[in-house]
Amino acid sequence: MTRGIRLVSIDVGGVLGTIAGHSLGTALAAASPHQDSTVADIVRRTLHTHAHTTDELIQHLATELALPAKKVRDILRTPRPLLLNPTARALLNGLRDACPDVQVVVCSNLAAADVTHADLIRAELGAQLDATYFSYRTGMAKGTGPDVFEHIARTHHVQVSDIVHVGDKVHDDVHAPLLAGCRALWIHPDHTHTHRVAANDRYRTAPDLAGAVTELCRWIPDSTPRPTLPVRAAALIRNASGQLLLVRGPDDEMFSFPGGRCEPHGPDSPPQAMVREVHEELRLTATPGALLWAGWAESESSAGENKAHFLFDARLVGTTVPDPDPAEVADYRWVSNNDALHLLHPAEANRLVRITRRQHHGWQYQPRPCRASEPRTTP
Repeated sequence: MTRGIRLVSIDVGGVLGTIAGHSLGTALAAASPHQDSTVADIVRRTLHTHAHTTDELIQHLATELALPAKKVRDILRTPRPLLLNPTARALLNGLRDACPDVQVVVCSNLAAADVTHADLIRAELGAQLDATYFSYRTGMAKGTGPDVFEHIARTHHVQVSDIVHVGDKVHDDVHAPLLAGCRALWIHPDHTHTHRVAANDRYRTAPDLAGAVTELCRWIPDSTPRPTLPVRAAALIRNASGQLLLVRGPDDEMFSFPGGRCEPHGPDSPPQAMVREVHEELRLTATPGALLWAGWAESESSAGENKAHFLFDARLVGTTVPDPDPAEVADYRWVSNNDALHLLHPAEANRLVRITRRQHHGWQYQPRPCRASEPRTTP
């Protein structure tokens, strides 16, 4: 699917339903001598991410809020029923029918004291949702960092930029997802007079849930993937005779240094990616050494995309005899520096030349004009 938006994340309070009376955060802010923004931050960090409301948690929260523990305990025990939006089920069904390829989840900051809200959402709207993410269960709260949105992206096999989050709170539902790399749709009754905080493809507004679904049905088909810059990590490996190890992919005509792309999500640094790719391609175990090259590659791949390249000095541990995966490698060779310059893709040869000249970066590299018959792909 080529659409940019592949997952819709929806908040609960103020979107799918309303709280009867004061919300937990509002009640604590009214009682505490601290500013509302300070209380909100304390509640996110201290209360929303805990699975159980223990005496120790209440005492800690009371200390941070400068309140008696009894006052905090009374507020937490006060009933706060969630009144579900009577049109929520129909609106979510309409969104699913209009955009069947897009996943829909709930993502809400919720304290364990209000677990009945989660139970109601799952019971009444579970059939319309792919998943629910409540902070007291995930241990991750919106507004404290990108963790929850990155977790959703990994779980549902999308990129963070493929997510649009729908909510009514500026900090938690607009700024937090935008800073995490998501898109945001802010629900506000006076939305037409609010200040724009991002470009139209990343941020939109609506007056209520019905307006948000209407906006999503327009936005999703027209959205495009957010541009990303692929990062390739490769290894410069020499044998005992000083020969270089080169590989050629099944679709390539010229050779390159063994390696591949860093994963766009998760802890996959260039050294880790290099080790993984060398093992996947050749069943060799490499240990990363010094960074020999960091550079920019313009239109180097068959798709014409730009890349950032990292080339590491690498040492093999264990066997030095490659066992190539035919899906990854069509040919490999141990060659001298001079032979490598003739076999390598021009950009890779350029890197080798600059490394031998102790020029350890390539930001100034410009590819030479390419004739139609000249191959210019690297894995």
